[in-house]
Amino acid sequence: MHKLSSKLFLVLTVLILALNSTASAMPEIFPLDQVKSGMRGKAYTVVDNSGKIEQFDVHIVGMTDDGKGSKRMIMAEASGEVIRRTGGVLQGMSGSPVYIDGKLVGALAATLKEMNPYTFFITPIENMLELWTLPDPKAEVNHFKIDKPAEEVADDKPADDKTSKTADKSTADKSTDKSADKTTEKSTDDKPVAESETQELGALYLGGFNSAGADFLRRELNSVGFKTLEAPPTSAERGVRLDATLEPGSALGVAIVYGDFSLGSTGTVTAVDGKRILAFGHPFTHAGNVNYFMTDASVIGSVSGVNGNGIKLAGIGHIIGRVNQDRDAGVAGMLGTFPAVVPITVTVNDVSLNKKETFNATIAYNENLVPKLGASIAYTALSKMADSLAESTVDIDFNIKTDAINSGEIVRKNMFYNPSDVGQVAVIELMQALNLICSNTAKESNIFGVDVNISFETERRTASIVSVTPEKKSVKPGETVNLTVELQPYRKPVEKVVMQYTVPLTARHGTLALDVHGGALVPANQQQNPNESYEDKINNLLKAGRNNQLVIDIGSTGEVRSEKEIRADIARAKRVQERLKRQGQTVKKIDNRLDTNYIIDNVMRTTLTVEKV
Repeated sequence: MHKLSSKLFLVLTVLILALNSTASAMPEIFPLDQVKSGMRGKAYTVVDNSGKIEQFDVHIVGMTDDGKGSKRMIMAEASGEVIRRTGGVLQGMSGSPVYIDGKLVGALAATLKEMNPYTFFITPIENMLELWTLPDPKAEVNHFKIDKPAEEVADDKPADDKTSKTADKSTADKSTDKSADKTTEKSTDDKPVAESETQELGALYLGGFNSAGADFLRRELNSVGFKTLEAPPTSAERGVRLDATLEPGSALGVAIVYGDFSLGSTGTVTAVDGKRILAFGHPFTHAGNVNYFMTDASVIGSVSGVNGNGIKLAGIGHIIGRVNQDRDAGVAGMLGTFPAVVPITVTVNDVSLNKKETFNATIAYNENLVPKLGASIAYTALSKMADSLAESTVDIDFNIKTDAINSGEIVRKNMFYNPSDVGQVAVIELMQALNLICSNTAKESNIFGVDVNISFETERRTASIVSVTPEKKSVKPGETVNLTVELQPYRKPVEKVVMQYTVPLTARHGTLALDVHGGALVPANQQQNPNESYEDKINNLLKAGRNNQLVIDIGSTGEVRSEKEIRADIARAKRVQERLKRQGQTVKKIDNRLDTNYIIDNVMRTTLTVEKV
């Protein structure tokens, strides 16, 4: 048993493989203040499934400058055989390095919306280099490891050798293309080009989510400002690679969720310095210091679009490192180091069809996203297994391994019914539990794993209470009495259950009103305290009544008790307890809850008469 002192980390191998080739070094920089209109260069990217890094021509048009504090960018036009083949600059090309005279100028980053697909904008490399200097408080150094060879972790698939397919960038753009169209060579050195409405050449993709799951996830992520999701291609090559190498122009992926479900984006590597990577030239989620997966990526092909809406289809592949900066100028990260993660396993059982399926995913740890992503994964797993969630009943239980509470785990079970989409209701408590863990203001709590078990059937399992009958009406404080509860299940015969209730020692002489209700129907006099502590919030969730429970509570009378009356009740309870002790009697500790096979949907009141003692 390994003792974990921080969040569970992505499982890696103890076998560290030596790199097969010398790490790339940072090329010479072409300073932004020396970039002039009319200059020509080359850009590098992968556009098809060959994996070959190809080059296309770049013509500098001018600079954009929207005033103090704005992001300066270089406006350029693309041309050449590769660009003709793709139909223009595409999504997925973001990050493609641009060179002038063999020196790195920056990264292809954006195009003009609904306009010329050959015009694009370059993020200066000086802006991107700053990403390597920023603080990284989310960095983690301890890794939980298992004894498993790296080639097994990477699905026994060797790394592709792409070094022979790479264009020679050191000499490819030394000469100027004299035959280029001269009509675009208008000097804009002293008159900046006004910045038009642009679109960044990246999008947030998801894989493994069906339409219902995608809609659910979209709603959750829109609440934190994420872009509209699009359906991505997927890559069959998954796992972890410790021997990965990248070079400028290589396809690259960034992911937040990895496994049977994925959420991420693909783009292009801009610069490599040893194991340090710069890419994209624009933000992924614009979240600053982050903790995301860095992956390699497989390009499937390119699809040209209308008015610059083409896309380079690519899928995230093996995990190869960690992205730690996600900012305006692009993303940055490190090969061979890996993010803290939250593994989640969801097992779904279709009771009606006797089918069971298990889904596994890993979420890169982010306090703002883990609750939304965990619930979305559970919901999607359920919706993928069910032909229809209409008129369905769901039993769900989850176990969250965490140091947020002393027991080390948060365990919760419940039953849900909904006539339209029960899944959206069923995962609410999972989201609440994860959110409680992630919202601790006193310290950062660790989540070591999430296990969710869901069973569903198309039968409607609800019931209403039709009567509550005490075995006797006159009782004494401390006495236990049986209550017979009649239930009317949906379209089934009436059923009877017996519950026990112990009269409180503080009960006063007279009428005692009791409410018997479904566990989820909280009486008005038992609402949660808004000032409760972090620990109390978690415990209250764990102790909250379940939908399929019958619960007995003292009914609210609307009476406000004075402090004097409360003290008198406490004194009377002590006298009763002493009397029972002298008589050799003890007050039973009775659980006032009873599990049933139905979701209880109403409240029924009964009364007892408390004798004077």
